[in-house]
Amino acid sequence: MMRQLFRRWLLLVLCAGLWAGAALPAAAAGDKPDPLAVTFDQNLDAPLPLQAQFVDETGQAVTLGDYFGQKPAILVMGYYECPTLCVNVVYPELAKSVQAMNRLKVGDDFTVLAVSIDPTETVDAAAHVKTTFFGDVAYPGWHFLTGDKTAIDAVARAIGYHYAYDPEQDQYAHPTGIVVATPDGTVSRYFFGLEFPPLDLRLSLLEAGKGTVGTPTDQLLLLCYHYDPDNGRYTNVVFAAARLLGLGTMVVLGAVVWRAAKGTER
Repeated sequence: MMRQLFRRWLLLVLCAGLWAGAALPAAAAGDKPDPLAVTFDQNLDAPLPLQAQFVDETGQAVTLGDYFGQKPAILVMGYYECPTLCVNVVYPELAKSVQAMNRLKVGDDFTVLAVSIDPTETVDAAAHVKTTFFGDVAYPGWHFLTGDKTAIDAVARAIGYHYAYDPEQDQYAHPTGIVVATPDGTVSRYFFGLEFPPLDLRLSLLEAGKGTVGTPTDQLLLLCYHYDPDNGRYTNVVFAAARLLGLGTMVVLGAVVWRAAKGTER
């Protein structure tokens, strides 16, 4: 636990230092991206622009809609030459969580879509990132997309993803997090930050799949959990209810004992 807390603290310090270093010369030139504008809004139930055109890591021209229709998807925006978070933290953490999920398999049950926010990035950059994670093996279910600014901004607007380019540093300031979408391309759930708990991710995919993925037991599991949009996490409502019931029982028993004691005093 202490090691994990230290790791999070170190990441925050690193990001703050990199941001400060990047901001100083940009501020002098008046081109500093506004940190308040770099946000991630929750556009739940918003439709994704399935007609938006991209190129995948193999050089194949695709539309976003090519990856929808039968299974839910995880969508992550960032860029492949990001010097801080994307390649070093977000993609690896997502890959680790995906691999740790029980009974759901990427490619068979859901798709992972990485969309670059940098319109100058090439197919080679996308292919390099995929090779970095999976070697030379064709890993099904993972897709790394590049496209022009029109297509990128269409996706960003749909999911409430606000980013800014710093020309002085030739870097992008952007939020971190992922989006889970339904098979018909509707925004279903958000996970903000740098870590994506496998159980929460699995529950979100089961919920987004609307019965198209998972087992009947998995669907029953959803009844025991409630999604909290404020923190992007699932809470065990059965456990919470049991705690409230136990507390209520203690209050009732306490009242009974108190009344019995008062009766004895008389």
